[in-house]
Amino acid sequence: MRSSEQLLAGEKLLWKGAPERGMKFGPRDLLTTFFGLFFFGFSLFWEFMAYNMGAPTFFMLFGIPFVLVGAYLVIGRFFWEAYARGRTTYVLTDLRALIKVDVFGRSQKAVTLRELEEVAIEENRDGTGTIVFGRDVTKGSGDNSTTSYAPRFTFVRDVKKVYQLVEVARLKRAED
Repeated sequence: MRSSEQLLAGEKLLWKGAPERGMKFGPRDLLTTFFGLFFFGFSLFWEFMAYNMGAPTFFMLFGIPFVLVGAYLVIGRFFWEAYARGRTTYVLTDLRALIKVDVFGRSQKAVTLRELEEVAIEENRDGTGTIVFGRDVTKGSGDNSTTSYAPRFTFVRDVKKVYQLVEVARLKRAED
């Protein structure tokens, strides 16, 4: 990705990077993986029982999507996330934060720094982390609620350094 493609007239590049590559397992993955193990186990049990009891073909076919979803929850999502991170690039300028993803076509999200009310940092022990641009917003209540996640730079090396660049750019823009 050439950073000059995304820059506006007069915009200055402060940092360019990408999320760390490879499979990652974090504390948030624990619950999903735990649930996935039960889901996957039950779906395999369903298939095993349907086969051994000589159930109609429909019952065996009915269980296949559940086996696939369970396998995705347990292990497949780690491969998918690693694949997507490998095709993601971050750009920070004095005006904006850009997130470019080349999965199923090209997409680019831009966050204007001066319009942000909040920027948060989540740092790991190894110095990597996540920078969240804004707040996650949940609409509705109970079963009818949906969450819109704020844009973020994830698995960034030297996350404190990048966060400081974001804050300096935000403060400078607020003064202008």
